[in-house]
Amino acid sequence: MEKKYGVHKDTHVGLPHLLRQHGESHMATAFERLDQLRAGRWYGGKGDGQVVEECLKLIAQIEQWTT
Repeated sequence: MEKKYGVHKDTHVGLPHLLRQHGESHMATAFERLDQLRAGRWYGGKGDGQVVEECLKLIAQIEQWTT
């Protein structure tokens, strides 16, 4: 957000809302899904290869968006 829109958030809380305000609903969805996986699978102790693969795909998508 800082690179693209000059807006900085110190935390990820509220980032999807901010992304949507700037017309980036696709990225907002990616961040929401990543957060769901983090909370439900990582902290819930239910991680597996498929979850890791999905997380890596989401991270790659986000990294590509930033460039």
